Amino acid sequence: MDYQVWTKKEYEEGWTRVDCGDLTAAKRELDKAVRAGGDPLLTVEVPYSLAIKVEDVGAEKPKHKKEPSLSVIMEKEVAESEANQSEAGPGEDTGSESQG
Repeated sequence: MDYQVWTKKEYEEGWTRVDCGDLTAAKRELDKAVRAGGDPLLTVEVPYSLAIKVEDVGAEKPKHKKEPSLSVIMEKEVAESEANQSEAGPGEDTGSESQG
């Protein structure tokens, strides 16, 4: 794994990069930069891939029906239950009160 130690000297705009082959070498460079009064950054090279797909001009994209999320379903259920409670009215017996 390759490490890079980046240091920026005071009153300069550019960064200086030092490539290190292993973690021990990176630690040495970090220590050297800190002792010199710098504020170093340590980065790690990460492999990646980039895939670019070019489609025909004017081609229609397939339309996929998206499933509603759980939060949307819950909001609909809450709204329906509130509507049902408001239809019952405040003076009607909903069965929740005990007669005594």
